[in-house]
Amino acid sequence: MNAFWFCLLGALFGVYLMLDGTVIGAGMLLRAGGSGERARRATVTAFGPFFLGNEVWLVVTVATFLAVLPRLEGALFRTHYPLIAAVLVIWMIRDAAVWFRSRLERPGWRRGWDRVLTGASTAFAAALGLLVGNVVTTPPGSEPVRMPFGWHPLLWALTVTVVFLVHGAAFLVVRLPADLIGGPLRVVRRLAPAAAASYAVLLGAGLLTGSPSQGTGAVAAEATAVVALVASVRIVAARPRIAPALTALAAAVPAVPVGLRLEPAAARSLAAGPALDALAAFLVVVIPLVTAVQAWTWWAFLRRIDARTPVFF
Repeated sequence: MNAFWFCLLGALFGVYLMLDGTVIGAGMLLRAGGSGERARRATVTAFGPFFLGNEVWLVVTVATFLAVLPRLEGALFRTHYPLIAAVLVIWMIRDAAVWFRSRLERPGWRRGWDRVLTGASTAFAAALGLLVGNVVTTPPGSEPVRMPFGWHPLLWALTVTVVFLVHGAAFLVVRLPADLIGGPLRVVRRLAPAAAASYAVLLGAGLLTGSPSQGTGAVAAEATAVVALVASVRIVAARPRIAPALTALAAAVPAVPVGLRLEPAAARSLAAGPALDALAAFLVVVIPLVTAVQAWTWWAFLRRIDARTPVFF
């Protein structure tokens, strides 16, 4: 039973990273299609249909975590509070930029919010990576992390940022008009090998240091990410719809070492049986419903935008 809840939480977090990673990466690449308003407008239109649906998975992940592991929440927040707070603040700023950039027709207004969106998306990816790196190196319940910028967390921050860039670029290759995909194509071809190399360094460092988060599952996940990123370079132009699926595997990898690090503390923090039974009865309805809506959204909108494409933001 414990394994079921651990796997469910890891799957929810991994799905969030896969899905919202496309929007985070696209936000960082707001000017990749070109410097004019048409290119930036196309990028926002590209991720518009998926924006709110992707974030539902973060809400479901956090709500499930709080319900399943109520005694772990305090320990985790106490140890990593500054980074958790930073992630939440940056997330809100990123969302505000998406909502506000098109509210006025003034070029200066839009350029300003475009800078905010690009900067906040980059900071969001880096902060998520720092948080992952600190969680896998510092067990929950330890003294609060005062200086969260050790070499291992910084390597995770770099890896997550570059992987999200590649993931967002692969997504934009599918969604942007054909004349605007040159920039995202170059990003995938140039940065996917760097992202694969970064995961390879993390894999080697984890094995050499004997990190508790570097179990068999993490080794397999990071090795899969390396292969998937290298493969995405080869197929992004010829089979553009497959490339985002490959980069999605790389984007979801942080969920595995985080789960392995938290598992010992989580086993002691599981909610009581009746509470879990009630939660299971709720999730057995909610998760299939959310999954069905999300699947329909991607099936309906994962195609190249044109003049008939609805604009959400």
